[in-house]
Formats: sequence, C-alpha cells, structure tokens
Amino acid sequence: MQEIFFVHDQQESPVTRQHFLEMSGYKVTAFTNGDDCLSMLERRKPAVVLMDVLLEGANGFEVCRTIRNRFPADELPIILGTAVYYTRIYRDEAIAAGAQSYVLRPVDPEDLVKIVNEVVATYASATTAH
Repeated sequence: MQEIFFVHDQQESPVTRQHFLEMSGYKVTAFTNGDDCLSMLERRKPAVVLMDVLLEGANGFEVCRTIRNRFPADELPIILGTAVYYTRIYRDEAIAAGAQSYVLRPVDPEDLVKIVNEVVATYASATTAH
C-alpha cells in the first residue's frame, strides 16, 4: 500500500479528503504542520506529499522548497493545495518551489484522488525508467 504524507491546515477539516484517499487504497499519514512532515521524512519516504499552502509555521511553499533540497522531484512528488491562493502567481510559485501539481479547493474528493493517482503513476514510471 502506497503512503501519502498529508499536511493540512487548520482552517478546513481534512477528514473527507483523507477518507477518500484511504478508500482509494492509500495509507495516509496526516500532519498539521510542515515541521512534523519534514521530521518524518528523515525516517521514511512516502509515494507523494499532499500539502496545503496555508500551514501553521512555515507555509507550504517553504516546506516544498525544503523537501526539494532533500529529494528531487523524480524521487518524491509534491502536490500543493489551497483554498485561498487562487491567482496564477501562486500557481507559478508552487511550480517554482518544486510542486508537481497545484490544486484549488474546494475540490471534489474523487477529483483529488484522480490527481494523486496521476502524480503517483508519473512518479512510479519515472523511477522505473532510471
């Protein structure tokens, strides 16, 4: 079972998103801040990091950059999501920070699962091509 590190904000309940990901066959390890996620990355690496932009402490863009300093994109994909930062400048910042996808919320949970599946499939094919 592939694992997702899910770093979510405190503004919106993550329960629905987490439930749909688990029902789709993923093991979800949830965090409420980037520091806890970064600490866990010292011990194990998930298939993907799904992270909100608005977080307690360092924001998702900053955490994404920190992860990119440790893992290249083809080793650990990142999906950033937001319910606040809708303009193109933030999407561009997410890509510049190293995210493979930028999701605007609210997002239908089934669509979120589809995005995660696509990113994980792309990552899996990139690692098997090496």
